[in-house]
Amino acid sequence: MLCSTSDRRFSRQLVVAALALSLTVAGHAQSAMPSTSKPTHLPYAFSNFVWWSDDDLRAQLKKRIPGLGDEITPTNATESRLRDALKTLLREKGIVADVMSEDPSPFELTVERVPEAPGPAIVFSILNPQILVDHVIVSGAPDAEIDALNQSLKRTQGRKYSTRYDWNTRREVEEQLRQDGYLEAHAEVGHDKPRHEGEHYFVNLIVATTPGSQYHIAAITADGGPLLNGRDLSSLIKTKPGDVAIPNPWAEVPGELRSLYEHSGYAGVAIEDPPILDREHALVSYHLTVTPGPLYHLRSLTIHNLDAGQESKARRMLGLQPGDTFDELAISALSNKLRVDSSLSGYSFTYNPAKDKSAGTVDLTLDFFNNSDQPSVTTH
Repeated sequence: MLCSTSDRRFSRQLVVAALALSLTVAGHAQSAMPSTSKPTHLPYAFSNFVWWSDDDLRAQLKKRIPGLGDEITPTNATESRLRDALKTLLREKGIVADVMSEDPSPFELTVERVPEAPGPAIVFSILNPQILVDHVIVSGAPDAEIDALNQSLKRTQGRKYSTRYDWNTRREVEEQLRQDGYLEAHAEVGHDKPRHEGEHYFVNLIVATTPGSQYHIAAITADGGPLLNGRDLSSLIKTKPGDVAIPNPWAEVPGELRSLYEHSGYAGVAIEDPPILDREHALVSYHLTVTPGPLYHLRSLTIHNLDAGQESKARRMLGLQPGDTFDELAISALSNKLRVDSSLSGYSFTYNPAKDKSAGTVDLTLDFFNNSDQPSVTTH
């Protein structure tokens, strides 16, 4: 629930970025999002109360609100009690503020998210006065990386500050360092003491990095598996021994191998390339392997939500019949064919390939829907 008479000010872009979006997309596999009733209790978190650490603020609230734990009921009465306590704490520092609370949406409660992102919670934020990022101060990074890091983080200057965004800043900094060979780079994100200027408060974003060693490639080899038995894949590998190491030295190779095997019926193919680190000498070795798994055949094909004529055409366009080697790429090709077919161009589908590994069979279900019937998804 949004408990403020003012317009919502805090962007939810980073929340959306944290989610591995399982929205319906034409021709993509989709696990059904579990339906869930609204939780009776949820964790609570703080966005921009920059005068306290999260732990300190939580301890202060527990002293003032008898029986307060680490979760609360998502009701107006409960949230109002916390908002009032937070406003009292701010007034004791001479700050008159509007405080809002926001419950996670049903989408946020059910969708899978990246591990680094904060989990769903009732988030309490200061709406006014605004808390803004002034400068970004990076420490610990190699001299050669400082300018690039400062440039990439410059966009955060002037934005509203929220601890809920720190995970994304941390991940971006770590990824940037790892792309330059610092494969074990780690970053911590915080802020300094808030300053009051005019109508706003400002904090500097403090990014402390521990880059570790810069790694170089000692060896990089690939085994293409039984379909490419004995073939030399070195021409497909763009990096070479002696190069600065990067997290993914293979470029398009794993994707091309996966497509080859899935097209050939190996729908459970596993492609692995764990790096082997020699920390003493700051070297890394890569060896890519392919484990094809069983050869799958199509056991059954079920199509929903089309009439008989449309279903017959969709089956012909898919080009797979029970007993055929299961070609997962044929499903992607069907998605492209739909766009140019006059009778089915308005349709999309999701699919569910139910695999029986022991039998080496797939029961494929295609669920079609008319694009005009899909509700739009909006964020605020």
